[in-house]
Amino acid sequence: MTVKIRLKGHESFSLREGWLRKGIAAIEEYNLPNMTDEDAKDIFSRDDAVDILGVGSNMVKSIKYWLQACGLIEELRTKKGRRISKLSQPFGMLINKYDPYFEEIFTLWLMHYKLVTNKENATAWYVFFNDLKAQEFRKKELFDGLSLSLSKLDPEIGFSEKSLQDDCSCIIKTYYSNHEDLISPEESLSSPLVELGLIGCKNSSNEKEVFYKKKPQKDALDPLVVLYVILEQLGNEKSTTIDRLISDDCNVGNVFNLDRVQVNYYLDSLERLGYIEVNRTAGLDTVYLKSKIRCEDVLENYYEQLRSEA
Repeated sequence: MTVKIRLKGHESFSLREGWLRKGIAAIEEYNLPNMTDEDAKDIFSRDDAVDILGVGSNMVKSIKYWLQACGLIEELRTKKGRRISKLSQPFGMLINKYDPYFEEIFTLWLMHYKLVTNKENATAWYVFFNDLKAQEFRKKELFDGLSLSLSKLDPEIGFSEKSLQDDCSCIIKTYYSNHEDLISPEESLSSPLVELGLIGCKNSSNEKEVFYKKKPQKDALDPLVVLYVILEQLGNEKSTTIDRLISDDCNVGNVFNLDRVQVNYYLDSLERLGYIEVNRTAGLDTVYLKSKIRCEDVLENYYEQLRSEA
């Protein structure tokens, strides 16, 4: 079975501050609920999309890509077969309801999680966090590592080296900004996910830059983000193991650069909050859900608590 991959869907533009809000606002304004099937047209395909979004034509495509890659929108077909972008349900709808301007770092962690688990739309990001084990790397080493990982996904897979090189640069820009990017917010070239601090840089003042994966600060990653991921990865299961949380693709250890000590820290926090029970007797290291809760419940609980504290 051929593995579906996508490289350079971003048109060589990394995610920028304000882009997610800009795209969602356009969808809300122009994809009206009472629009007939004859009138329906994807906002990103309109002739005036450049004017509506206030960016160049390639940036229009890039904004749509980032919204899809971060799980905020989905592409549906009308009765006449036309493609149209709408907020994903329930995820995109809830984010737009509670944090439409992407101001909460809680929201940014969720964007990151959706991005790096989107194997078909953001293949390089998926591979970087789930398969690339190197903790330090130069751009050439990143390219070589991702190339090897792609070949493991499918030995027959073919891809453009130039596209993969662009993805390598874009991965770094997604999580790391140099001083030149940190200008006024209105013109910022930096990605909002830089705030997560998942990539650092050594020797940043010369051509021998060495990048490295960073572990998140404990006070920056809320335990409820970890719970959200655990729930989504569990699916219909009621329990998992600490080893799986650490090593499984798309689980908390890989997507957040967490080691065993940190994973146990968050499990202890969630156990105190009453969401889970951890059995460490006889080396079982098993994690059980204590109550039936959905991913969307986690989001609503977090944001509603914020509102009550405001």
